[in-house]
Formats: sequence, structure tokens, C-alpha cells
Amino acid sequence: METRIREYRKLRRMTLQELADKIGTTPQTVQRLETANMTVSTDWLQRFADVFGVHPADLLRGGKAREISILGVLGPGAILRSTNPLDVTPFHMDIPADDPVAVRLDAPVGNYLAGTVVVGNKLSRANIVNAFGADCLVGMPNGTVMLRRVIRGEGDRVTLVPLDNQGEVQYDQEPEWVARVVLTINYH
Repeated sequence: METRIREYRKLRRMTLQELADKIGTTPQTVQRLETANMTVSTDWLQRFADVFGVHPADLLRGGKAREISILGVLGPGAILRSTNPLDVTPFHMDIPADDPVAVRLDAPVGNYLAGTVVVGNKLSRANIVNAFGADCLVGMPNGTVMLRRVIRGEGDRVTLVPLDNQGEVQYDQEPEWVARVVLTINYH
């Protein structure tokens, strides 16, 4: 049976060894279970689901598509500028994300083209380490949403770095939420 174990492991930036240690097995066994070279029992699915914090059914291929909310359109400076209902129609897609959110880019930002839909997976406070050094959608307590590179700061604080020359580096920030970019959709 084909599973999504590898997708969830990579989404959480875990090595085979790290995942094996968490479920009490070897990296070779994890690899066999990921590649369907070994039968995946309900016990195995439950063990992986516990580590990933998902339902065991989410680990099976052919799962239902998730609704992905589009928060709005990011304009100049990669800051949310529009929440017009016509711009924020949610869409459905089967992706390995626990809490997906998306924005549409009105202008190019860093390596992202204008018109791109950027999808991020909101991380829990315990998993924010998975955002360090990555492009992320960042929600601030004042309601501002930005696309930034997230760098580790002191304690629970982070540094937010613009992906181009639009905006300034923001030090010592405490975002309300951080969603690591997991998917981009480009229309041609």
C-alpha cells in the first residue's frame, strides 16, 4: 500500500534516523514503509500519525483534498493588501499540510513571479524551528501578513528578512503564526 509517510517526514524536515528514533525502529524499516516495500499495518500507521500529529487516514494515498484558504493578495513589499472576496476564494488540493494557507502575489517577490499562489503550512510553536532559514508566510499580531525568510532569534523571537529589496529586516519579532512555504502554483 502506498503511503504519504515520506511526504510528511520531508514536510517536517526530519531525517530517516530522526523519524526512526521517534517511532522506535530503524531507518531502513522507515524507508521500506515509505516506499511500500513492506506492508504498512494499522499499528505502523498509528505510530507515524502520532509523531506527525495527524489522523492515520491522512497517511494513505488517495486521501481527500484539503480546503486551502487564500488570505488575500500580497502587493508591494510582499505585504497583504487585498482581502476582496473575489480574490480569496478557497481551493481544494491534496497536499501534505496540516493547516494550509495561501496568498496570491500581485507583483514578483524574490524568486516568486507575479500571479503565483504561495501555499504555506502553519506551524505550531513547538515546530517553528522548521521555519528557520525558509521562506514563510508570517502573520503578525496586528493582522499584517507578509512573505519573509524567517531566521532564529532570541527565545520565541525571530528575525524577518525580505526576499528582495522591498522592505527592511525586522529584528526581535513575535509573530502570531508562521507558515512555511510548501507549494507554489504558477499560472502560464
